[in-house]
Amino acid sequence: MIAAGGVVWREHRGERQVLLVHRPRYDDWSLPKGKLVAGEHVLAAARREIEEETGQRVILGPPLGVQRYDVRKNGASVPKLVHYWSAPVDGKSREFTPNDEVDELDWLGADEARDRLSYPRDVDILDLLDCTAEVTSSLVVVRHAEAVKRKDWDGKDTDRPLTGDGQATAERLVAVLAALGVDRVLSSDAERCAATVAPYAEAIGKKVNLHPEISERGYEAHPKAMRGLGDKAWRKGKVTAICSHRPVLPALARELGLPVGKYAPGAFVVAHRLAGGGIVHERFGAP
Repeated sequence: MIAAGGVVWREHRGERQVLLVHRPRYDDWSLPKGKLVAGEHVLAAARREIEEETGQRVILGPPLGVQRYDVRKNGASVPKLVHYWSAPVDGKSREFTPNDEVDELDWLGADEARDRLSYPRDVDILDLLDCTAEVTSSLVVVRHAEAVKRKDWDGKDTDRPLTGDGQATAERLVAVLAALGVDRVLSSDAERCAATVAPYAEAIGKKVNLHPEISERGYEAHPKAMRGLGDKAWRKGKVTAICSHRPVLPALARELGLPVGKYAPGAFVVAHRLAGGGIVHERFGAP
């Protein structure tokens, strides 16, 4: 069983407060979380569950770790894995309506929250927040979704489109990029890259900023042309998505100061630059 949630927090009168939920079924105080639905990406699930349980719209930040423990299901003991992220409130905190799962919530300072939490494992997750809360900028680096194979395409390679499965991946990326609060969209000028991030850009009313230097053709012609893109991509206060190609991604990762690795179609890396200068990153498969 896989679940996802977060440490929801806000700045209130100069103090960082975290949000705990009370579940009447268990009479406990815990961090908001919930199970993934079929086909749901873990990042989208974390944001959805937080909003359903607390009424708060959040943006997911750096990961805060995972919990592993057993739960009872249908009379048997089954393992449960729960992923947590830093989850600052997006804008002002919202009103809460009690429901069957959560009948009460409370904004508390960190010390009060540690005392209130019912489970030591939740305290361990909360204790990681101080190390990662202050994020100055974030990146989501994406390999384009599945495209029509070269041998099956008669036109220009730049115009090679996504397959039906690739387009479905692009549509599923919308909820993922929304959970991360992406507000800038950059892409290779190849159709298969632009089409991967276009549904999200349309959803937020932004245009896709095309960069020929991170296309396969552009990179092959001028390998050094992407120099300086890192400074533009890591824009302070912004969450930027960048879509490129498998052969280009190693050089792009180096330019962005990220580890080089392999990307399957539609896979992506989320990276956060912290106020202290460090970078926290995590890799995901295609949604």
